[in-house]
Amino acid sequence: MTELEQEMILAARQGRAQGYHYLMNRYGRQVQLIVAQFVSDMRDVEELTQDVFVRAFEHLPDFDPLRATFGTWISRIAYNAALNHLRSHDYAPLSLDEEQYAPPDAVPWAQDDEEQTNEAERLSLLDKAINRLRPEERTLLHLRYYEERSLGEIAEVMEVATGPLANRLQRIKQKLRKLIKS
Repeated sequence: MTELEQEMILAARQGRAQGYHYLMNRYGRQVQLIVAQFVSDMRDVEELTQDVFVRAFEHLPDFDPLRATFGTWISRIAYNAALNHLRSHDYAPLSLDEEQYAPPDAVPWAQDDEEQTNEAERLSLLDKAINRLRPEERTLLHLRYYEERSLGEIAEVMEVATGPLANRLQRIKQKLRKLIKS
């Protein structure tokens, strides 16, 4: 955790707006992407994202930087909030559209038209296969491959043991292969 982040967490704990703004700007997209794995309506995603920050700020005194990073801590809150929301509603997952969720600094690939078409077809198949996964499975893939989180961090977010998580990730990848082939 950077010194600036520590200062902003302290500012938020003291009720200062600059701390809240910093944390929301720093982690807003991350929270939104986790929630989007569970919720299909973008208005609900935005509302639930706000709820996650309200909960996080209410429980900021409970945050322990020795136990987890702030990013992992707020991801756990987002994961649990989204999972609870899913349990109380019947929603279809959002598509994992590459352009919608591409990082802001992503550079377009330089490929010829045929390569771009083949790549687009592969991405479409992968997107369809991922959308057929359960929300928890999609979230695991998102945290591991999009956010590049370690298994330890993911285990903390999802509140599971690391060993079974690695096995679960392997089973999800096998399931994706079968879904793509079918």
